Amino acid sequence: MRIEDLSNLNLWWKFGKDFWKYDKNLKEVKDAFIEFERRELKLKRGNAYVLRGVRQGGKTTYIKQTVLNLITQNINPNTILYVSCDKLASRKELGNIVNNFVQMNRDLEPLFIFLDEITYLENWSIELKTLADSNLMDKLIIFATGSNPVKIKEKTERMPGRGVEGNEYYFKPLTFREFALQTIDKLIPRIESMEFGEAFRRLKEKLKNNSMDLEQNTNSIMDKINSVMAFKEELDYLLNIYLLTGGFPAVINEYLDNKFAKKKETIKNEAYETLVRIVLGDISKIRRSEQIGKEIIREIAKRYGTRYSFLAIGKDIELPHQTVIEYLELFENSFIAEVVYPFDISRKKPMFKGEKKIYFLDPFIYHAVSSFLTGADGFANSKENLSKNKDVLIESVVSNHLIQTKEIPYLREWKTYLGFFYSSTGREIDFVYRKNNGDFLGIEVKYREESKRKLTKIDEIKEYMVLTKSRLEKRDNALFIPVSLFLALLKKSERSI
Repeated sequence: MRIEDLSNLNLWWKFGKDFWKYDKNLKEVKDAFIEFERRELKLKRGNAYVLRGVRQGGKTTYIKQTVLNLITQNINPNTILYVSCDKLASRKELGNIVNNFVQMNRDLEPLFIFLDEITYLENWSIELKTLADSNLMDKLIIFATGSNPVKIKEKTERMPGRGVEGNEYYFKPLTFREFALQTIDKLIPRIESMEFGEAFRRLKEKLKNNSMDLEQNTNSIMDKINSVMAFKEELDYLLNIYLLTGGFPAVINEYLDNKFAKKKETIKNEAYETLVRIVLGDISKIRRSEQIGKEIIREIAKRYGTRYSFLAIGKDIELPHQTVIEYLELFENSFIAEVVYPFDISRKKPMFKGEKKIYFLDPFIYHAVSSFLTGADGFANSKENLSKNKDVLIESVVSNHLIQTKEIPYLREWKTYLGFFYSSTGREIDFVYRKNNGDFLGIEVKYREESKRKLTKIDEIKEYMVLTKSRLEKRDNALFIPVSLFLALLKKSERSI
């Protein structure tokens, strides 16, 4: 990489803390309807941090915001290196850039090295291991991100004792709670009803002071739900927006800017197209078939919210089920989809051979895929999905949020605590959540008011939660909770940024 190209990637070398005025990512976020923030990591020298997440989720912007925070805290700008690894030809080129940077600043410490999208380099972990094993590691802070569907998990597992343990994090689309907390302030001055605006202001205070996790007892959970019960109308309003935009900051900002500044409710087709191109492009980059990927995505969308087997998908598209499994693993590793397995309640473990449910990671991914497969206008298609399939979208959002409650990279994968239940007679529980003490919580999503499906109860599960459209009550061993209230209060894992 030419020195002028590297300098243009590291504008703080020229402009110090004023670099944000010229940086594309930070200029966009500063000019956006909302400058979304993520939790700040405390970076310690001698450690290597790995951030894994979906593309277009804002990882690069997060790095630039971190750099700006460091410089604002009087860190020398010359001690900070940023490299966009997807622009490099090989890991050797990366090694040369890092070595030159370290040598040029050998009398300064600590040195911050940000390696963005490192997983696009073949054998990228070798470079991290080389740095971690060097006698310079004590003066370095390494921060790497990745979203390529190669198995970053396996690569980082080959780096024991090199400062990575405990420093791996997920970077997923914003949860509904994060979306609500950061959106409310921007909506208040734009809402014509003074009453509605004041309600939003009070709602934010309630949300800031109240949250819940599913390890709490049912009385504590009900107390938290009651704290925001009066604001259901406002939370429903926000949830309807979230179901259109998902948790992608750029998409949220475009929709809100169009709706409130330009008075035109829409999202441009390019946003949907970009996401699909990334999904299929990542498949081709690792020399897999885009056409097979497209057909498997079509099957997921067609069967969304229902249970089925890998054999059934393979049969429908005339492929071996092993191929189906391979591509689904790619989608999971690139944070596009989630495969939820049934739980063997008696053995307290997932059954990998049973029928599965597959959800997309975020509602906007579902909209983008649906639009791509049908050829329909992106936003019009999203509105139609919301009209016809809102209950299915709600169920997938619940799945996404339950997954994020307590996952820890490599130590606690979500498949160990979240699944679903079905019996040979057709009885089903949408989600089964395994608590830390080993007890199970049955979770049903009954958003359609006309749904007559009876709540399935089994002896092994003592507590149930039913997520509804409007019903709020406690009956026997079941809590009935409006889904917008539940999602707004649900905390996510500390290992998710």
